[in-house]
Parts: sequence; C-alpha cells; structure tokens
Amino acid sequence: MSILAIGINHKTASIVLREKMYFALDKLSLYLQDLLNSGLTQEAVLLSTCNRSELYCEAEDLDGIRDWFASQTTASKEELASSLYIYKDEEAVAHIMQVACGLDSMVLGEPQILGQMKEAFSESCTVGAVDSLFHRLFQQVFTTAKEIRTATEIGACPVSVVSAALSFAKQHYAALTTNPFTAANVVLIGAGETGELLLRYLKTQGIKSGVIVNRHVEKAKALAKEWGGQACHLDDISAALTHADIIFSATGSALPIVTEGMVAEALNRRQPKPLLMIDIAVPRDIDPAVAELPQAHLYCIDDLMAIIASNRQGREHAALKAKEMIHKKSMDFITELHSFERVSHTISAYRGQIEAICRAELMKAKWQLQQGNEASDVLDAFAQAFIKKLLHAPSVQLRQAGAEGRFELLNLAKQLFALPDPEVERL
Repeated sequence: MSILAIGINHKTASIVLREKMYFALDKLSLYLQDLLNSGLTQEAVLLSTCNRSELYCEAEDLDGIRDWFASQTTASKEELASSLYIYKDEEAVAHIMQVACGLDSMVLGEPQILGQMKEAFSESCTVGAVDSLFHRLFQQVFTTAKEIRTATEIGACPVSVVSAALSFAKQHYAALTTNPFTAANVVLIGAGETGELLLRYLKTQGIKSGVIVNRHVEKAKALAKEWGGQACHLDDISAALTHADIIFSATGSALPIVTEGMVAEALNRRQPKPLLMIDIAVPRDIDPAVAELPQAHLYCIDDLMAIIASNRQGREHAALKAKEMIHKKSMDFITELHSFERVSHTISAYRGQIEAICRAELMKAKWQLQQGNEASDVLDAFAQAFIKKLLHAPSVQLRQAGAEGRFELLNLAKQLFALPDPEVERL
C-alpha cells in the first residue's frame, strides 16, 4: 500500500476547471463514504478550497483512485489530465506538509489553509475514514506546520487573498472614477470567515459602512452592527446591487448567486456609473457572463495573481528553509513507517510460528485425552513438548553464534527476552 496525494490547484488549473472539481464541505461525508464503499482505500482525506481540490489516501490501485477522482467532476478526462498531479509516498507526505504550511498556496505562507486541512481531517475522522496510519501522518503534518511557523519567517506579514482583493479594488476603482475610495458604496456578499476578514480590512481603509448580504440574515445583522452598515437577505440582493459601487463576494455556494439578469436590471435602474465586482469565491458567486455587460467590471480570484506575486519577495528564503525542513520530516516519516511495518511483520510472523507449534501440540494432547490417558500426564507432556519446540530454533542459533564468537547476538537475546545478567545474579 502507498500513500497518495492526487489533485489540481491554482498553479495547474484555471478557475473554470477548479469550479468543476470542487468538493463542498457539507457534502464531504458523502464523497468519503462513496470512496470507502468503492473498496479502493480504507483511509482518506478530501481537501477542497478556492485554490485546490486534493485527495489524500492509502491505496494500491493508482488507476482506480485516479478514475474515482476524475468521476467527481463534470470536466472531461482529457481536460483534467493536463492539470492533474499525483504524488506517492515520500513525495506525497512532503506535498501534504507543504500545503499545510502554506508553501503551496496562492498566498505564500497564508495561515487559513492549516485550519481548512484540520477541518477536512476532522470530517474524515467523523465518517471513519481515518485509521492508525493517517492519524499518525496528519498529527505529524500538523506538528511540522507548527514547527515551521515557529522556526521560519514563512508566516511573517503575509499578504492574504482578502488584502490582495482590497488592494486590487482600490487600484481599479481609482481608474474607473474620480470619487474617493472611502466614499464608495460597498456591498459584501457572504458573512463567513472570509467575509469577516474583508470587513476587517474595509474598516482599516476608512470604509465604515455598507451592505452585508447573506443567506442567514441574522449573521449579516451581527456583522453590520459591528461595521455600522446594513444587512439584507439574499432574496433582497437586487436593491443592494442598484446602489453599489464595489461588490466583494465570498460565499460557499455551489452555484452563482448573482446572475447576469440581476446585474443588468440593477444597471438599468441606476445612473450610468461603473460597477466594480471582485469575486473571490470558488465556485464563483457571480456569473462570468456579467463581465459582458456595459459598466460592469468583474474580476475573479485568479485576477489577483499579480498583486499576490509582488508580495512574495522577502519570504522566498523562509520558504526555502521550510522546504528543507519538510524534506527531512517527510523522509523521516516514511523511514519510520517502513521500520514500523517491518517490526509489525516480524512480530506477526513470530506469533504465527508460535501459534502453529501450539496448535500441533494441542491436537496431540486432545487425541491423547480421547484415548483415556491421564489428564495430568497429557498436560505435562504437552508443556514439555511445546517448550522444547518453542526453544529449538533460538537455541540452535544462539549456540552457533557463541561458537562463531558473535556475542552481540547473545547480548541482543538478553535484551529481547529480558533475561537477567548472570554476573549480576552472582553478586
């Protein structure tokens, strides 16, 4: 059996493909149950974020795992094949560690991915998709991520997707209008973790109010009260669009929330002015067709690449140090795993050998009892025969080792069987 990591990410796949290859968090248990029922693996973790969809599992049938993963998308196998990557054993462990540390993220060193991975691992534990191997593996992954953040500067002042979205919005808003950014009418779609981060950044930029749109309006009201803005339900989003200058969207919806028709209607009801929309959700919240409308300026998470790339400088040295640590940690884990497997195999083989001797002698004893032999005589004979056969092979090997002067084997036998030292006993 091998540890496998298979998936796509922002470096190998466009947002269009990432939308098609997305595992919604509220349905992870269903995907995992289907995978377990397929018989391809007994241990698996599924991680799906804005920037990646990956499966970590223990399996022998690589083709079967690849086919299962591909079957979860509406993309063609040909389209997926060019974007799919597969890592095995040490490379797989190293990749999982790099993901957990933020080394493989769009934003180098971003901390949110570790929380997302812990959440994915917890979901796998809940549905019984984690056994001893993956428990050991992910505890090592989480420990390594913590050590790297302590020992390196990989997480020092990282630009986040949220802060990049805000910088992107400021640049493009300034190009679209002469109005000050702080005076913009902002609509925030989504009141989850990303929405809260956006709100925090907006407040630091002097934008003290706006409209928060959310499916659960009570959550939107709580954030709006903190912000000083308004809250509305998704059903009332059309009114919010009509007065908006900038829209940020970050929900976990599997389907677009803002349609081309909604935006077209809002643009018709307002004075001619540009509408800037930054959609950082995957799958996207805003229908890509909106970009074709006049006065509508729509951007997605992949459009933030330039800003994010310019902020990577200064952390490359830390990233190199982190990768060196991960290389050693992953090699150590695989070495320890193989050693553990060899020890387990040896113990299992020795136990099987003893059980075979015991069964053979026990059959003889039962036969003797059936013949009417005295029970105490049968038990004595059984014990003597069992001990003799049990000690035969080790005794032969130890005598031969003594004759050849290989006394290290004799010392090892003392440790193995916890035998007292004769010199100590004489004292």
